[in-house]
Parts: sequence; C-alpha cells; structure tokens
Amino acid sequence: AAASTTGSTAAASTTASTAAGSAAAASSGEVLWEVIGGVDKGGIMVRAGRELKSTQLDQKLSTGAVVRQLELVGDRLRYRIHDGTGPNEGWVSIKITGKDLMRRL
Repeated sequence: AAASTTGSTAAASTTASTAAGSAAAASSGEVLWEVIGGVDKGGIMVRAGRELKSTQLDQKLSTGAVVRQLELVGDRLRYRIHDGTGPNEGWVSIKITGKDLMRRL
C-alpha cells in the first residue's frame, strides 16, 4: 500500500536498489567502501559475524576491493563485494587501533 501512495518514485528506487550492475548500485544511494588496509598482509580479515570472536573466513578481502555496505555497526561493516577479490559477503573492521582499513567512497 505504501508504494501505491508514493507513486512511481518508490517503485523506481526499489528497482534501482535491487538491480545488479555497478551503475545501478552507484546511483541508488547505496554506500560503497574501498579496502585501503592490509597492503602488507594480502588484504584484511573477514569474519562470518559482527562479533570479533566470530568465525574467521578462509579468504581475505583484497586491498583495493570495493564493497557495498549492507550494515554498519560501530566500526564493523557488513558488506557484499562489488569489485575485487575476497568472500562475497562478510564482516570487516573499518579501522583497527586508530588505523583506517576501509575508506568510504
């Protein structure tokens, strides 16, 4: 019912946010982040859950990878990969001990 009262604007934004393509992701107001940390370690650690003690995934998120923000809780970011190599989804720290690991685009 909400979509019918707001008209085509709501339908258009819903379509854009669910569309796959980089142009749709960039134009629909979704937040993208770039991995800037882990240069000397082959990327940054990814965990299955938000908690720092949750399961560490086998693969790291590569330095230079671009991810789409799904959720941001404090310094923990749940992402879906947009460009680059690493797990398709997971949780990363955006900074650790004052050093930035991720940069918002």
